[in-house]
Amino acid sequence: MLNELIESLKNPKLVSSFQSWCGVRCFPSCDTCTAKSRTCINSIASDSTSNERRHCYNEKCDSLRPRNLRSTLENSSENGDSSANEYSTSDSSSESSTKLHYTITNRFNYYLFSFGAGLGYELFYASFFPIWFWNIDGAVGRRMVLIWVFVMYIGQALKDIVKWPRPASPPVVILEPEYAMEYGMPSTHAMVGSALPFSMLIFTYQRYEYSLWFGLLFATLWCLLVCSSRLYLGMHSVLDIIAGLILSATLLIILLPLVDVIDQFHLKSWYSPLISVPMIAVLAKVYPKSERWSPARGDTCVIIGAGTGILLGSWMNYQLGIIKGTGLTPPFPIIWPGFNVFGLALLRAIIGIICIIAVRALGKVLVFSIMCYIHKLNPNDPETKVRSSVEVPCKLISYVAVGITVTYVSPAVFRFLNIERETMFTEV
Repeated sequence: MLNELIESLKNPKLVSSFQSWCGVRCFPSCDTCTAKSRTCINSIASDSTSNERRHCYNEKCDSLRPRNLRSTLENSSENGDSSANEYSTSDSSSESSTKLHYTITNRFNYYLFSFGAGLGYELFYASFFPIWFWNIDGAVGRRMVLIWVFVMYIGQALKDIVKWPRPASPPVVILEPEYAMEYGMPSTHAMVGSALPFSMLIFTYQRYEYSLWFGLLFATLWCLLVCSSRLYLGMHSVLDIIAGLILSATLLIILLPLVDVIDQFHLKSWYSPLISVPMIAVLAKVYPKSERWSPARGDTCVIIGAGTGILLGSWMNYQLGIIKGTGLTPPFPIIWPGFNVFGLALLRAIIGIICIIAVRALGKVLVFSIMCYIHKLNPNDPETKVRSSVEVPCKLISYVAVGITVTYVSPAVFRFLNIERETMFTEV
C-alpha cells in the first residue's frame, strides 16, 4: 500500500496534468524543423490556443531558451564535458527523453509561477536578507538566516544522497532546463518556501504587534506559491514537494527551540568565529560527492558562506560595541514608514546592493585567481571553474565576504553617510 502511494505521487503524469491545467501546451515533435539543421524555440502564446505558434531558428541559435534566469555552467564548454574529469555531466533521463516543444497559453500563470520559483533562488536571497537587515529587524534576520542555512544544507545534501531524478520528460515539460542536472528529492524550494515564511512569522510575532491571522495567511500563500511553481515548471514531482514540506516541518520543530541559544552564543561569545568558520569548511568538505556535476554543491557553498558571513558581521558589530541592545521589551508596535523613512530605506538598499555587487565581483576574481595559481590551473579553461578544488573555496570565501558586507560594511557606510536606521544597532 505504501509503495503504491509513493509510486503514484512520483508519477510524472500528475505534474504534466498540472502544467496542462495551468496553460502549458506541449508538442512531442516539430514537423517544420529538420533534425540536424533546425531547432525549435518555444514561444509564449498571445491569447489562446488558436494563436499558438512555434518558431524555428537555425541551429546556431540553439543556446536560446524560453527561461534564462541563470547560467549554471558559467561559460563552460557547450558539449556538456565541463567536469574537469571529476564529474560526469551526462544525465540518463535527459539523454533518453524526447525534446518537447511547448507553448504558454496563460501569461499570468507563467509570470506568477516564475516569480514563485524566484523566491528560492540566489537573486531573491541576495536582495531579501540585506533589505531585511538594513530596513526591518536584524535580530529576526539573524534567526531566519540560521534556519535558512540549516534547512538548505540538509535539503541539498539529501538530494545528492537520495539521487532521485527530476520528473521524466516526456510527459513533463521542463521549463528550467538549466537546473535539470540537479536531483529532485526532496524539493529544497518546498523546504525553504515553508521554513522561511513560517519562521519569519514566529520570530516577528514574538517581537511585534500584528494580527496572527494575517501572518498565517501571508506565510501560507508564500508556501503554496513556491510549491506550486515547482510543479508548474516541471522540476519536482508531488512526492518531492510533500517530502520537502515534511522534512522542513521536522527541522523547524527541532531548530526553533535552539535558534535563540545559537544566535546569542554566536553574537556574544568572543570565540564563536573559531567554531563557525572551521564548521563551514567541514560542511563543505563532507558534502556528498555527486557522480556528475550539478550546481547543487556550489549553491550550498553560497548559502553556508553567505549565512556565516552575515553572522560574522553581526558578531563584529556586537564585539565592537556597535550593537548595544535596548532597554525596551517586546512586543513592539509596528511603525509604518512615511515618505522620508521610505526614501532613506530605498537609498540604503541602492547603496548597500552596490557594495554587495562590488565585493562579490572582487572576491570571486581574487579567490579564483589564487586558487588557479595554487593548483596550477589555466584560468581560461572553462573546466577549471567547476573543479571542486576551485569552485568550493571560491563560493565559500567570496560569499562570506558578501555576508560580512551585508551586516558590517554596508551599515558602516550608512553611518558615514548618516542614513542608518536608528534602531538597527539595538537589535540583540
